[in-house]
Amino acid sequence: MKAMVAVGSVWAALGIVLCPGFGAPGDVLWAYQTGGMVESSSPAVSGGCVYVGSHDYYVYCLDAATGALVWAYQTGDKVQSSPVVSGGCVYVGSNDNRVYCLDAATGAPVWSYHTGQWVRSSPAVSEGLVYVGSRDHKVYCLDAATGALVWYCQPSDEVNSSPAVSGGHVYIGSADNNVYCLDAATGGLVWSYTTGDNVSSSPAVSGGYVYAASQDDKVYCLDALTGALEWSYQTGNYILSSPAVSGSRVYVGGIDDEVYCLDAGTGAEVWRAIGVGYGFSSSPAVSGGYVYIGSRNVPVQHMDNVHCLDAATGALVWSYQATDEVKSSPAVCGGYVYVGSNDGCVYCIQAAAGDPGEWPMFRHDVQRTGEGASVPDPFEISLNDNWNLIGYMCEDDSSCALVDCQIDDGSAIMSWNHAVAAGLVQPYVYYYVSPHGYRILATAGGDDDSWRSKLGYWLLNQSGGPLTLRIPR
Repeated sequence: MKAMVAVGSVWAALGIVLCPGFGAPGDVLWAYQTGGMVESSSPAVSGGCVYVGSHDYYVYCLDAATGALVWAYQTGDKVQSSPVVSGGCVYVGSNDNRVYCLDAATGAPVWSYHTGQWVRSSPAVSEGLVYVGSRDHKVYCLDAATGALVWYCQPSDEVNSSPAVSGGHVYIGSADNNVYCLDAATGGLVWSYTTGDNVSSSPAVSGGYVYAASQDDKVYCLDALTGALEWSYQTGNYILSSPAVSGSRVYVGGIDDEVYCLDAGTGAEVWRAIGVGYGFSSSPAVSGGYVYIGSRNVPVQHMDNVHCLDAATGALVWSYQATDEVKSSPAVCGGYVYVGSNDGCVYCIQAAAGDPGEWPMFRHDVQRTGEGASVPDPFEISLNDNWNLIGYMCEDDSSCALVDCQIDDGSAIMSWNHAVAAGLVQPYVYYYVSPHGYRILATAGGDDDSWRSKLGYWLLNQSGGPLTLRIPR
């Protein structure tokens, strides 16, 4: 029922040894197979552990570095709620109509609270209280230490949305089409805002505003104190994804196969990523200048379903193909992306450049300067400290010989072969990244170590730096 899947590394076949838990962006470092789908439950990472629920009725605690099982706790039904960790405890809902509090270190039950229906909502913990919604048309506030009921309020339909707590208020959506603001201490209604359809998406609160999405195809920005509408943005279809706010930007995925980036102040579209994935009910995670999100892509059609996008432009950085849909929302911690899939696996994936422990050069791609755009001759790439380019792939069918490239170490410009002799660059192994983000390792072809391919790059390796690579065009 529960097993860690050893995800074979292509590095070993090439005789390349990396540090444990280390790979290139988009590489799976480990995968843990549960006994059921890891659908809407999204991982929580805390204290070196990953907590997540599965359709096999279990809540899992996995070692974040290795994926090894630490403990598993069996509830009475599917776990579609996402765990939250606070004060040494894990709080999570189950379709057995209960909210659970488990010891984070051992998985031992501390308490459970019985509601009147499924608990797919994910708890929020603040100041000793747990807030959570249920399909019994109620929002509950429970004592975090004992599970005792403090208060509940009753919208007129089920509550699958997860609460956000800020400034003494609880913000949550309901299938009765409303976004609610409740007094966190009493549950009293402060305000409600009526959208045109079900609000199963979870609100985000930032800078005095509440950002929420509805199945009426709109993203809303509301005043956090009054509920007054600041702006709304019309997408192409209904939204299950929950907005993520980072800086002055709001990110959200749409079932219309697009990921949106909006200006948080005005709602103006900054960019939309089109054709990246099919159907986004996963919610984005934003970290280190990147947006991570899962999609419903069908693997049999050779479509990737975990995606990393550039947060500034929406350009695809990398993607990965799990063996089933990814509706779980990613969690990013320490340079790694943790996400569940309908294939029953929890994945740990190396994150992208700019996140801790990453490979900075993957941010540079000729395609992202605009295909066919004017590129200087020579084309120069700065290599960050302690990182080093090993191979380069050409933009078209003409071969690019690495021996024709030059290395600038800040004091002199030297030939590639000179740089190799000086130990500044390494033997030739290629890590190809296509415009679609697929990763293929290959050895060099030909005596001059040239490579014929469509545009893409490279493999990086630790070495001296900083360096500048000068590529003839």
